[in-house]
Amino acid sequence: MHTSATLFSLVALLPLGAASGVAWELSAGAAAAAVMLAVSSVRIISTGEEALVERLGRFERRLHPGLSFVIPGIERVSIYASIREQVLDVPPQPCITSDNAPLSADAVVFFRIKDLARARYAVDDFRACVTNLVLTQLRSEIGQLTLDQTFAARERLNQKLLEEANAVAAGWGIDVTRIEVRDIHPSPEIVSSMEMQMAAERKKRAAILQSEGEKAALINAAEGRREATVLGARGEQERLQMEARGLADSLDRIAASLEGGASGGAAADGGAAARRDAARLLLHRQHVAALASVAGSSNAKVLLFPTHAKQLANAAVLGDAVAGNA
Repeated sequence: MHTSATLFSLVALLPLGAASGVAWELSAGAAAAAVMLAVSSVRIISTGEEALVERLGRFERRLHPGLSFVIPGIERVSIYASIREQVLDVPPQPCITSDNAPLSADAVVFFRIKDLARARYAVDDFRACVTNLVLTQLRSEIGQLTLDQTFAARERLNQKLLEEANAVAAGWGIDVTRIEVRDIHPSPEIVSSMEMQMAAERKKRAAILQSEGEKAALINAAEGRREATVLGARGEQERLQMEARGLADSLDRIAASLEGGASGGAAADGGAAARRDAARLLLHRQHVAALASVAGSSNAKVLLFPTHAKQLANAAVLGDAVAGNA
């Protein structure tokens, strides 16, 4: 006030024309300062974002999407931040499994700022804190699993990391919505061992499949031989049965012929005798056929006829007689 009064006093001492010019310049400068002051107090917040205002270094209020004003020189915007879901890459970190297998693992964290004031004032750098929190938990959880379990239980690992991260990040105003273990890379030595193990397992499966195929082939062949043997035996049985029936029919016919040619006094026991003669006739005929076959062989040099050659001749005559009666 003292300075303003001094300026107006000086203006009053000036000549009238000069005084009016100085007054106009002062008015224009004050108007420009007022416009600049008004512009600097305007804050526009976009949708999905939020800002915090501090007054004289102390948190005062939140600025939501839309047009807001702050008092220049007294209030200032402490932080602009997005309250939408954000993604945070966790860099690869060396880990050791419970069976002492070294590997490298990284993850992706999806989070949302639930309370911007707590994220600003409860922790220095919430992004760095979330990253290091997930890294520590990732190492701890992998250290409780074997190498094979790290590949098979990834879903359970993600859920465990999410629960533990939310338990801590809730105090920072951060809501972790999802954690995904992205890549798990064992050391080159373990990868080589795993490839050898997989190759051996595949060879084992191939050998098992081949042996099972050979077993099935042998079983099928054995069953085929058994069925062929059974069918052959059945055929042989039917052949012998047919031969036996034919032989019996021949005996009956020859016996009937002999019995018909016998005398009437011998009719009482002529049937049995006729059957014996018929059987004897067939045997002698087969004997003669066998001798003829031996005689026709190229290796036969000497033939020794049996002492009952006369019986053979009689059998031949008897056969001719039977044929004549027939």
